Amino acid sequence: MPKVFLLIILLILTYGCDTKKSSDPELDNFAQLLTGKFSSKKQSKQELDYSAVSLVNAPIWKNRAEHWFYQELYDEKNNAAIYNQRILRIRRVDSLTISSTSYVIPNRKKYVNAWKDVSIFNLLSIDSLKIREGCDVFFKKKTSTIYQGKTKKGTCSSSFSKKISFTTSNIVISRNKISSWDRGYDNKGKQVWGKIQGPYNFIRVLED
Repeated sequence: MPKVFLLIILLILTYGCDTKKSSDPELDNFAQLLTGKFSSKKQSKQELDYSAVSLVNAPIWKNRAEHWFYQELYDEKNNAAIYNQRILRIRRVDSLTISSTSYVIPNRKKYVNAWKDVSIFNLLSIDSLKIREGCDVFFKKKTSTIYQGKTKKGTCSSSFSKKISFTTSNIVISRNKISSWDRGYDNKGKQVWGKIQGPYNFIRVLED
């Protein structure tokens, strides 16, 4: 084989297989902080108004552009009791901002505890997902390992309850902790759903 063709092949193998990870180190770092299993068990023991909830962010579709996650929240006493399931899309907005876009999953029951084997998502089409309009969370970097994000006020409508006109989310992501404060408001701007005291604090669960 001519040396020039061999060189071309080597360049393709070196740089063409996975350009996503090297194209935006900060975005990759953000995705790494988001990845894993987290628990509010410690908080539930200290603050009785908070339940022991598990939060799992599992990377999916690793061969596609940007970062995609399957996110699931469930009761720690019963992992079949699911509070929320969604697909997250993490991408760069501008030099200072990273966004998390959430999508509703069709036939959600089919994907309960799917973080245990994410290969099931290889059969799920992106076109089948329904975007949650106006519910993007926009993150700004505070330190090398802390990102603070929130939704735009009044844009994330809710079908959870007729009393709720819109919801807001305030999220802080750090190396071993995710704080999430979700609240719902009526059409007069009065909070009618969610914790008054503050966010749920999910601590990273270190796998054995």
